[in-house]
Amino acid sequence: MPLDAVVVLAVTVLVVFLPGALVATAAGLRTSLAVATGPLITYGLATVTGTAAGHVHLRWGPWLLLGEAVVVSVVLLLARSRGRAREVPALLPVARRPGARDLVIGAGVLTGALVSAFVLQRNMGGLGRPNQDWDYTFHANATRFISDTGDVDPTALRAINDWESSGFFYPNAYHAVAAAARNASGSSVFEALNSQTLLICAMAGLGLAVLLRELRAPTAVAALTPVLLAGFASFPYDVIWRGPLLPYGTGLALLPAFLLLVRAVVEQRSPALVVLAALGGAGLLGLQPATALSGAVLALLFVVARWVSRRQVPGREAALLLAAGLTTAVIALPDVLGSLRTSSGAATQVDWAAVETPGQAIGDLLFLDHAKPGPQLALALLVIVGLASLRSARYMWWWLAGSGLAFYLFVLAASYDTDLAETVTSPWWNDRWRFAAWAVLGMAPLAAHGLWRVAVVVGSWAGRENRPLAGLRPWAQRTATAAVVLLVVVVSSSGLYTGDNGGRVAEAYQDDQYLNGAEVAAMSWLAPRVGPDETVMNDPVDGSAYMLALDGIRPLFGHQVPQVTYADVGPTQRALLERFNCLDSDADVRAAIERMHVRYAFLGYGFVRKNSHRAPGMEALETSPSLHLVYDRDGVRIYEIQLQPVADQALAACSGSTRPDQPG
Repeated sequence: MPLDAVVVLAVTVLVVFLPGALVATAAGLRTSLAVATGPLITYGLATVTGTAAGHVHLRWGPWLLLGEAVVVSVVLLLARSRGRAREVPALLPVARRPGARDLVIGAGVLTGALVSAFVLQRNMGGLGRPNQDWDYTFHANATRFISDTGDVDPTALRAINDWESSGFFYPNAYHAVAAAARNASGSSVFEALNSQTLLICAMAGLGLAVLLRELRAPTAVAALTPVLLAGFASFPYDVIWRGPLLPYGTGLALLPAFLLLVRAVVEQRSPALVVLAALGGAGLLGLQPATALSGAVLALLFVVARWVSRRQVPGREAALLLAAGLTTAVIALPDVLGSLRTSSGAATQVDWAAVETPGQAIGDLLFLDHAKPGPQLALALLVIVGLASLRSARYMWWWLAGSGLAFYLFVLAASYDTDLAETVTSPWWNDRWRFAAWAVLGMAPLAAHGLWRVAVVVGSWAGRENRPLAGLRPWAQRTATAAVVLLVVVVSSSGLYTGDNGGRVAEAYQDDQYLNGAEVAAMSWLAPRVGPDETVMNDPVDGSAYMLALDGIRPLFGHQVPQVTYADVGPTQRALLERFNCLDSDADVRAAIERMHVRYAFLGYGFVRKNSHRAPGMEALETSPSLHLVYDRDGVRIYEIQLQPVADQALAACSGSTRPDQPG
């Protein structure tokens, strides 16, 4: 990795981890817990700022994020020291020398993080390359918008692609943190997004390892889980190349951190930790509301299992959890309300068709064969061994129950087209890929548990036969044996399937069918010619939407608008998409051009989908007297708009267009 990319990644790590870890430390969490939950709390701080931005003017940036973290930390310290000022120094955790178990687990976390980051960075083709799929355009433009304007009000993102919508909502914590990292490092938007992407598996592996350690899992299980996680295709790789589902993938990665906060609340019963849990819940809502729902389900499973095992419902615990939930709703109110609107709107209209029978779906997920040419047998066998030895994994039954629910929802989404199946899965957009990713968060520790059980059997035999092993402590003996078994798994899986996983990533990042060098060059040419209050007419399904992320030029359409959804967009947007080439004769189109200060029209080369087509209003622009071709290179054309007197008769290019109030 080039040195400048290393610097960008290092700055991103600091922006993502440091503010939240500072707040968590001030609230009294141990260092390992503070680091593991730090990213989630950072996203929570971004969400809170977004809530405040709807009422007061705030200029978002890395210094505001850090300042917010410092203020919250001071408040928490003062709250914890109230009435006992002499003990303030003791409120900060005392650093202790890590033990052998901590070092083993740390090595596992670091190994898993490096493996996944290597697979991603290598197959992206460089930190500055964009993903060529659907959602990356919006994520890139949203990051650039926040970076340039400092506006983190979630409703402000309507300016990108829904500027006629009065009820627009999109959670923006992911983009806010990416924008802060971009401003701090001076990187490109693509580098900022891809740097965060490299951290997804690392955050998930760290959270799982610390959570398992807190649950008193065997050391080998806690250490092996992040390593094995780096080999599963469904998470993190499938949510990165497909979509890409970057906020969702980040939210999933931080579910273990959220459960660490919930557990800390009920274990320590501290009001300061209630604030942390509320920030964690706000972080999930600000990332992707579906992950907040998943987190709520897991939290419910945890507390129910806890209370059932104790045969009582402690009133103080219940009250603190209720307080955390209510606080979350207050500090993330726009995201709560927006989620409710979305759950009864666009998400309910999405219906991915059933693609297989229930039996096939079960087999696909169990053998890790979902949408792949072959199963990931080495990992699948470990999962099966873990299931067979589930009795000895009692410490994580509740966590595995959450993955079992994800497994069930995957089967529903993949195999059933009933109204009930669509309703139940709609919060996750009826998307089986999202459930497969969630399930991996349980399958990875289950596979680690299966490997550990194999190591226990092998280690017991080896300890009797091998004098050096016999001299080790039992836990160290089993850990050493587990390392040998892991080596066998790595070899048999060709390096934890790094080649297969990397190939899927490369297809999304190294194929230039949507944004290519010719379009990038054309945008660079156009940038100095567009004024700060001017916009550019573009076709939303070609690469032109990226001009905002790349050069700060505002396109009228900063994200995809499929032709089947034209009826759902605003009247001005629909008129431009359907009849922009009627600008010589259509009064509505001419008025829109003048009102939106449209000076240029941009036609890119290639489309986001192979079956996409040019917007009707962008066809045959060369026939218009009001459009002058000023750039024509390598399939990319730019027209300057100079409106001529209104023509008496429409051009042939728009003769088939219809007005919104006319039947078509």
